[in-house]
Amino acid sequence: MRYGAAVLACLVVVGSLPVSVAGASVNASISNVEVTPSSPAPGETVTFDTTVRNLENSDAPLEINDIAVRRAGGRGITEYDRVSNLGSISPGSTLEVPLTASFDSAGSKDLRVIVYGRDRGTGENVELRYPVKLNVQERHPQVDVMANDSVAGVESTGEVTVANGLDTRITNVEVVVEGDGVEMTRSRTVESSVAEDESATAPFRFRPSSAGQHTLTATVSYTIAGDISRTTTRTIVIESDPLRNSVELDTTAVGSGTDRGLRVAVSNGANAPITDVIVSAASENASFQRVLLETVPASTTRQVRLNATMDEPRADVTVTADYELGTETEQTTAETTLRSVPGTIDLTGLDVLRQGGRLQISGSASNTGSTDADSVLVSVVDTESVTPATPNRDYFVGTVPASDFVSFDVYARTEGNVSSVPLEVTYLVDDTRKRQTFDVDIDGLGGVTQQQSQDADGGGGSQNSMLPVFVAGGLALLVVVAVLVRRYRRGDDDIEV
Repeated sequence: MRYGAAVLACLVVVGSLPVSVAGASVNASISNVEVTPSSPAPGETVTFDTTVRNLENSDAPLEINDIAVRRAGGRGITEYDRVSNLGSISPGSTLEVPLTASFDSAGSKDLRVIVYGRDRGTGENVELRYPVKLNVQERHPQVDVMANDSVAGVESTGEVTVANGLDTRITNVEVVVEGDGVEMTRSRTVESSVAEDESATAPFRFRPSSAGQHTLTATVSYTIAGDISRTTTRTIVIESDPLRNSVELDTTAVGSGTDRGLRVAVSNGANAPITDVIVSAASENASFQRVLLETVPASTTRQVRLNATMDEPRADVTVTADYELGTETEQTTAETTLRSVPGTIDLTGLDVLRQGGRLQISGSASNTGSTDADSVLVSVVDTESVTPATPNRDYFVGTVPASDFVSFDVYARTEGNVSSVPLEVTYLVDDTRKRQTFDVDIDGLGGVTQQQSQDADGGGGSQNSMLPVFVAGGLALLVVVAVLVRRYRRGDDDIEV
């Protein structure tokens, strides 16, 4: 008989000595019973390859009537297999006969292989016996089934792990997953082999038909050495949630001038991914591109930009998202207004103050548009009667954001009868240079006083006559300090005092 290495799973023990019964002229025995597989599982077919030998010193053939495999001992007779009418064995010849059996339960099996024959020389009956001990154990590769959270009507995923803890390689491994109340969209995986102490993973996909509990059953079929096929199963219970739809849109105007658009945030608050998401917008006064998102996972936000072509400065817009949720087609909308008013600079809060022979003009460069104005510069226009003066002939304001303002002040000198001072404002909007001119009214500067020095012989006392001198000197000092400060701040080297 063939013995394998010592194994934990199953062990076959057969008699080490053949049992022989010799008639008057026949000397025969069961020389070997080879059991395959040596470590069977419950329900697995076991083959008993029986070799019957008629020894050379026999004087007559041995006629084989039956060969059977039976349970040894116990009450009653349990016979697993019998083969009949096998013919005769001449002296010095052998006969090999396979018998098969399977066992429904695990445990130790005490068996006998029995040959029923007849001595062709004497006509007497001959019976040969061979003991076989077989240990049947429920032993398969370990199978684990894992399914991700699932929602009714929505495809979900899972995987089957096959861990081979046997003492031999398994081959032709097939994993099939079936479900109760679920549609299997991927159910079968095949692996050529899994070595001992190694594992393989088989992914699957499924779609529950309804909310509630469902069963998933993984059946693993495989082959071990000797082309022995085995099958084992594992079943789990899953809980599928009802489908919940909750998708929102949030819009923000972006860009400036002709490059206007909408940034749309698609927030998926559903408990399943949304797919084939088409984001579009419609308006009577503007046209928009549309954008496709393949998928937005649950509890996730994706942003897209819809570029706009506007026919009017204002457009009332309806933004729409069409998408697939489970097996249903859904839609959600949002309303917004898109304006395209380019940045425009206006001079506001103007104030004119006369300082000696100069005019200080202060105010704010105010952006009354909806886009930023860049490189804003306020300058005094040089004319026959108006001359830009230090310390600020012009004032670089810089960037004025939409609906915001930045203060400035410039200086000018006038000659003759002048009622206004022209100021020029230049700035960039959407990379386009804009130029505007404003006339600042300087009539009615009432309340703006000029300091005049009085003659020393004007009749005042010495104390009174010295007071204007001190006042004038103080004012001059203040002017010098102010000019120096402005020079430091504005970097203008041409200072007139």
